[in-house]
Amino acid sequence: MALIKCPECGHQVSDQAKTCPSCGIEIAGKIIRCPDCGEVIFKEQNQCPVCHCSINAAAPTVGDPVSPYTQPQAVEEPAEGYSAPAQQPAAVQPVKHRKSWIALLVAFVIALIVVFLGIYFYQRTQQENELRAYENAIRSSEPAVLQNFLDMYADATQAHRDSIEFRLSELKKVDKDWTNAVLTGTKAELERYMKLYPQSIHCVEAKIKIDSLDWLTAMEENTSEAYKAYLTAHEDGAHYDEALAKHERLEAAKVNVDDKRAISELFATYFTAFAKLDEVNLSMTLPPVLNSFLHKANATKTDVIQYMHRIHEPDIMQMQFILSNDWKIKKEEREDGEFDYEVEFSVDQRLERSDESKERFSSYKVQAKVSPEYKITDFNMRKIVQ
Repeated sequence: MALIKCPECGHQVSDQAKTCPSCGIEIAGKIIRCPDCGEVIFKEQNQCPVCHCSINAAAPTVGDPVSPYTQPQAVEEPAEGYSAPAQQPAAVQPVKHRKSWIALLVAFVIALIVVFLGIYFYQRTQQENELRAYENAIRSSEPAVLQNFLDMYADATQAHRDSIEFRLSELKKVDKDWTNAVLTGTKAELERYMKLYPQSIHCVEAKIKIDSLDWLTAMEENTSEAYKAYLTAHEDGAHYDEALAKHERLEAAKVNVDDKRAISELFATYFTAFAKLDEVNLSMTLPPVLNSFLHKANATKTDVIQYMHRIHEPDIMQMQFILSNDWKIKKEEREDGEFDYEVEFSVDQRLERSDESKERFSSYKVQAKVSPEYKITDFNMRKIVQ
C-alpha cells in the first residue's frame, strides 16, 4: 500500500482505498500511472492531463498485483496439440522530451512579449517626448526653438511639422518687419510694428525706443507743453521724474495772472508815490540798495528820494503818471530756485505847470527788475521822442 495524490481533488489517499475520503471519487481499480511522467490518472482517460501523453497501451494499475511492485503470476502451459495464435508486437511510442519543448516554447513567447512591450513603450515615450517638444515650440517666439524641433523630430506627425513650419515662417516675417522698423528708426514705424505684432517679444524694445525718441523731442523743444506731452504718453517712462521736474520748473517760470497783478500794483504804487512826493510809500517799493537806478550802480533809497524831489520843479503844480497796458514780464530763475522778474512797459507823464511854455507831456520806456519779494532792484527809463 502506498499514498498517492487523488487525481480528482489532489488530496493524499491510499492507493488501496475504495474511495477518496475527501471528494468521494472511486480509487481502487480505477486509477493507473502515466507511462511517460508517472502521474496518477483515471483509467478511462485517453491522455495524461499533465504531460499530454496519449495512453495507447494499458498502464499498470496502481495497487494491482501485476504492477512492477508485485511478483508476476504463474502462466498455465497450453494443452498438448494447442497452437497459440501469433502475437502481434506492441506499438512502440517514441520518447519525446515534452517538458523541454514546453519550456522553450514558453520562453520564446515570453521573449516575444518582452520585445513587443519594449517597442510599445519606446514608441509611446517617443510620442510623448515629441508632443511635449511640439507644445513648447508652438508657444515659443524664438525661431531657433522651432527650427530645433524640425531638426530633432524629422519623423514627427505631418500636422505638427506643418504647424511648426507655418509658425516659423510667421516669426521670420515678424523679425524682418522689426529689422525694417529699427533701421527706419522713426516713431511711426515702431508704433506700426507694435500695432501689427502686439505679442512680439520686440514690443518691449520698441516701447523703450519710442520713449527715448519722445524724450529727445521734449528736450529739443524744452517747453512745459513738450514735457507735459511726454508725461502723458509715458507714465512709466525712463525719464518720467526728470520730465516732471522740468515741467514743474517751466510752469513756475511762466508769468501767471498773480505775477502780473503783483508787478502792476508794485509800479503803480511807485509812480503814484513819486508823483505825490510820498517818501513812505516810495520806500516800500524799494530794497535798501538797488543794483541800478537810472544807470547809477548800488543806488540807495535816499538816492531815489532825492531824485524824486529834484524833478518836482517849483512851477509844477501837479504830476501824474499813467501806466500803459503793454507789460512784458519774464521770469528768470536764480540759483536758489527763486525767480526774479524782468519787466518792460511804457508810462506817460502829465504835468500841470504855472509856466505854460514848459513841456507838459512826456512818454517813457521803463526797463526794470523785481525781486521775488516784489521790490524794485533795477530801474531805468528813457524818454520816447514824439
